[in-house]
Amino acid sequence: MTHDISDFERQLGRELRAAGYRRLQARSPNLQIRRWRPAALTAAVAAATLVAVLAFVGLRPPAATAHPFKVVYLQDEIRLDVINVVEDPRSAEQELRDELGVDVTFVALPAPPELVDQVVSVSSTGTTDVQPVFGDDGRAERFVLPREIDGQLSIHYGRQAQSGEDYDVAITSPVCHELWAQAPWQAAARLAELSDSIRYNTVDSDYRHESDVTPDDIDPGYRLVDIMFLSQDELLVVYAAHLDALGTSRPECGWFSDSSG
Repeated sequence: MTHDISDFERQLGRELRAAGYRRLQARSPNLQIRRWRPAALTAAVAAATLVAVLAFVGLRPPAATAHPFKVVYLQDEIRLDVINVVEDPRSAEQELRDELGVDVTFVALPAPPELVDQVVSVSSTGTTDVQPVFGDDGRAERFVLPREIDGQLSIHYGRQAQSGEDYDVAITSPVCHELWAQAPWQAAARLAELSDSIRYNTVDSDYRHESDVTPDDIDPGYRLVDIMFLSQDELLVVYAAHLDALGTSRPECGWFSDSSG
């Protein structure tokens, strides 16, 4: 399968400025949601007080569950806060079906090591609009849904890719720190060590994006702003006229800052 980075280009103009690169093939599996059940309390009075407080703020009492979410109920929306990795997708599916009352499916996608077992996206087969919220490290930290969910939900998470398999999702590589803001001629030798197959994107002074640029056509004044692996053997490198081409919130490949955990 060859790489189609058209999705990357669309995201570069929209959500990638706020979060990160995401390349997700069109899929229709249902989203799965995990259920948070109240933990057992030793005192009846304490239990009644806790439930009353949680009901007031719209939260379900957290407890050990199979799914990676904390489910938050607000007046007009449901928030799925990502607080853990995916360990048992089948159990998670059942818990979230019970919780939300809709069909839910967890779908594993080949991903780089940084995203293995982590939730990367949520989609619906109906008209439900799922709004992702990304953290400074480029990972999904929350998904916002309406109170009325139409269609089936699919929760996509990363799995280890097989040899020669393309990634369906991508994120800034930690190696970006080494080469941040370098000119093409400065980064060339190190990039050659990383991969024999490199694709280049550029962002010009007017923030226009161009894909599959040849090295000879890259402006020597551009600087490196992003690196990601499209597979174990293929690399995507982005050069830009401005260091804030992918968003002012991403200083020095900020998706992998020391505080990102």
